[in-house]
Amino acid sequence: MKIKKNSVVLFQGDSVTDCYRDRSDPNSLGNSYVKILNEEFKKHNITVYNRAIGGNKVNDLLDRFDKDFKEINPDYLFILIGVNDTWHNYPNSKNNDEFYQEYDLLLSKIKNEMNCDVIILEPFIIGSIEEITCMRTDLIKKIEIIRKLCKKYHHQLITFENSFAEAMVNDDEELYSIEGIHPKELGYSLMANVILSKIEFI
Repeated sequence: MKIKKNSVVLFQGDSVTDCYRDRSDPNSLGNSYVKILNEEFKKHNITVYNRAIGGNKVNDLLDRFDKDFKEINPDYLFILIGVNDTWHNYPNSKNNDEFYQEYDLLLSKIKNEMNCDVIILEPFIIGSIEEITCMRTDLIKKIEIIRKLCKKYHHQLITFENSFAEAMVNDDEELYSIEGIHPKELGYSLMANVILSKIEFI
């Protein structure tokens, strides 16, 4: 994945990306992997925006499309969304057909109304806490949809779950995540390193 110097990068998603950003400050990046990535991006004069909002699902990104996508007009768009479509109201998770339709509509609008490269970050569950891992079956179905849509729209896909699993062979999962959904600082560092390993600055 090549990212040009002097470009604009937008991150979109839910609380995993939001991570306490100050929504009254348009330049606030929060404390997630976005803040870590920005330390590298600014070396290449890349402007970074974070417009993720905790609790968001795919339909919320659609609702915010004009203001928080189009108005920023990024050159590159990173999207991490989907875990709340499983987690919220579980086990009554969002119907997978509805999830497909909403995510497909979002990517279609991006394709038709924006001029940017799209990088999809795959949602994940960290570790083996039973009350969280019981949701994996549903989340995997939504991940399959996300992968299908990435192929349809020819978007880059970046995954994290295997990297977390490998890291926790020797480390306790409590070092990486609060409860299996939200990363801690070490978890965010892992995410940033995975993303940076896929990037070539040009």
